[in-house]
Amino acid sequence: MVASRRAGRTIEPVLGPGGFERRLAAAGTVALLGLFVLFGTLAYWQVFRTDLAERDGNPRILADFANPARGRILARTGNVLAASQPDGSRQYGDPSWAHLVGYLDARFGSQGAELAFNNELSGRSGGASFEAAINAEFRRSVQRGLDVMLTIDPAIQSAAVAALGQRPGAVVAIDPRNGEVLAMVSYPTYSPGLLAEQGDALVADPASPLLNRATQGLYPPGSTFKTVTAASALDNNVIRPETIVICGEEVVIDGFPVSCRNVPQGPGTYPFKNAYTFSVNAIFAQLGVDLGWDRLLETAQDFGFGRSLPFTFDTSPTQVLAPGSERSPVLLATTAFGQGELLATPLQMALVAATIANDGVLVDPHVGLATAKDGKVLDRLEQVGKHRVVSSETAAIMRDFMVSVVANGQANGVNFPGIQVGGKTGTAESGTGTSHAWFIAFAPADNPVIAVAVVVENGGQGGVVASPIAGEVIRAALSR
Repeated sequence: MVASRRAGRTIEPVLGPGGFERRLAAAGTVALLGLFVLFGTLAYWQVFRTDLAERDGNPRILADFANPARGRILARTGNVLAASQPDGSRQYGDPSWAHLVGYLDARFGSQGAELAFNNELSGRSGGASFEAAINAEFRRSVQRGLDVMLTIDPAIQSAAVAALGQRPGAVVAIDPRNGEVLAMVSYPTYSPGLLAEQGDALVADPASPLLNRATQGLYPPGSTFKTVTAASALDNNVIRPETIVICGEEVVIDGFPVSCRNVPQGPGTYPFKNAYTFSVNAIFAQLGVDLGWDRLLETAQDFGFGRSLPFTFDTSPTQVLAPGSERSPVLLATTAFGQGELLATPLQMALVAATIANDGVLVDPHVGLATAKDGKVLDRLEQVGKHRVVSSETAAIMRDFMVSVVANGQANGVNFPGIQVGGKTGTAESGTGTSHAWFIAFAPADNPVIAVAVVVENGGQGGVVASPIAGEVIRAALSR
């Protein structure tokens, strides 16, 4: 139909049957295609080009450093650990929490909970509404972040801080039943709020205050590793608790002598349980050779050795053997009693104690508890995995062994009226002529609710120096 003109007016043609519906359908198709392109583009930049999010010049990343609506970081009790000010700067509390809370700085980047939970704190995930996300993405409006609640218990954290004092080292406390980290202390520490002014000096400081020793400090674990060796030997039926072992003046492995005179038990004949209680290196050297590399490595790997632990923050990979090392009998013997080429983090050794305490089952550790908004808890933050490391029978025997250590006076400061504590001391040569002081423990022995690892750098004897620190942490946990 052709349009015509009459008296200077244009007369539009009348739509034929179904014409309006066809135009409506065409308009709808165009709108759908537009939405498809819109969200396709969004998906491309948000999902497939995530590499751009890591670039220093990304305005969204830079905006995180000055967002007054960024969520708060809280302890499990609601104590505020970090919060944004009206100008967008972050205000932090007690420096003893620094390695947990971390920092957020336009120059130095971010660490700790600030980094691990950036999406939740910035409002990009963890319960933010679809409308808020679209507004933030396309209208560049300020998006309110969620609060993040950590698993840390302030009372236990404070006890760990006070007990460690100003000695370089670390303390980790875990609930062995669910993997929640109840305390994590690393010293020396720093003030996150002063990073902009002090950052260069902190980076250059030979004491490494920015290093989270709890998760990234690597130390020979000393005799605390005997817990892994004994558990492996028992689980593989290489030895029993009542097996009589003999230690004369020394045990010689492939020409390498290990003395029996440097421990309270000394030379003699006694049950294997006593060799663990009094930490007889010579007996464990022979046990390691009897056990063999394959079985010892398998158990150590089940405990988490040889890799980075699955954890909220980055962890240093631990090791049993240095890359390329020969699996010699002498190295096996020294590894079995806690030296050799072993390197462990305090978090790793806390997991050893927690696994024995939890009937032989290792629960992945984590520090994220939940997200919250307007004081209302929204969602749990971290999915927790677990796996069996040793049998229930082996775990029960090892708990008895560790109780024997404390009951026989090998550790100071962990004796509580009516409560049994299991523990293992460690005095690990540091290579500088001194020794790191170690202690791992759990309590109460009949129903453990806390597992602890303590290391004091160049501190000396673990039973004298490290165990009282663990005792204060356990006392705070049992008083909750």
